[in-house]
Amino acid sequence: VSQTEIARQHAVCAMSVMRFARSTTTYIHSNYHWLPKNIAFDDFKSGNFAKSKMSMLLMDSANHRVLDIIRSRTNRFLKSYFLQYDLKARALVKTVTVDLYSPYRKLIEELFPNAIIIADRFHVVTQAYQALNKVRITTMKESGKDSHNSRALKRYWKLLLKDSDKVDYLHYSKRNNFKNAQLCDQDVVDRLLAMSDKLKKAYGYYQKLLGAVHQRNASLLKELTASAAGMPEPIKKANRTLKKHRAEIINNFIFPYSNGPVEGTNNKIKAIKKTSYGFRNFDNFRLRILLAVKNSFLSLNYKNQLQKAAHSN
Repeated sequence: VSQTEIARQHAVCAMSVMRFARSTTTYIHSNYHWLPKNIAFDDFKSGNFAKSKMSMLLMDSANHRVLDIIRSRTNRFLKSYFLQYDLKARALVKTVTVDLYSPYRKLIEELFPNAIIIADRFHVVTQAYQALNKVRITTMKESGKDSHNSRALKRYWKLLLKDSDKVDYLHYSKRNNFKNAQLCDQDVVDRLLAMSDKLKKAYGYYQKLLGAVHQRNASLLKELTASAAGMPEPIKKANRTLKKHRAEIINNFIFPYSNGPVEGTNNKIKAIKKTSYGFRNFDNFRLRILLAVKNSFLSLNYKNQLQKAAHSN
């Protein structure tokens, strides 16, 4: 809900809403002597107030509580931000869940001396997902723009990216791209893979990675990433990245944490930006997010203060 809409619903001016929001800043002072044992952070597109227009969301991995919105995702800014917390607080952190962006690793090791790095499973799967998609697009181009193969690969691309265990093989329907033949989804996948040996290999790699991640199978992951010989170049590149972060991916199999809640909050932030037509001021942007997210430390602090005030009266 936009600030203007809130003002309309309560029959006040928009400036009154802003003044009330700013009055809550007394509840957002961070405690630099404490951090949760398990944290996660992920970047998101914010505004011109941040370098590269990218900021960072910090969350408690265990209870999915938003701890803070950090202005910039650059290593220099992140280091400056986290050094506000004393060493005792940073030493309490046991796990840090992040994506596969390499520059974060050295920073995490420096700032959180006792922390284990956990590679987020979504970003792990995305590596192979994007590589498979590149092979599919290359196959389309090689087949010719208006060819049957190109049209079929364009129309049914989602089936290739679907977990093979969830591909339907029971229900049949007419498929325009296959001369109206009665086919189930598995038939379509088989015909698409028959169009290119490279596509078939990339698909096999992607499905094995899905299996390793879903089953939390370290042995299967090690076997898969040991070598990508004979694979299309996009898969080889993805495999190099996964092999580099293999220990962190296995940590994901051991610990119950992921950046799923972080990604969910990032989607809420997108909605906030859309209804507010963007933000020019970082402090207002941060405040709006911390107020809008129900489980943020700001909203919980505010509720606690209201309860204390009610009991005192």
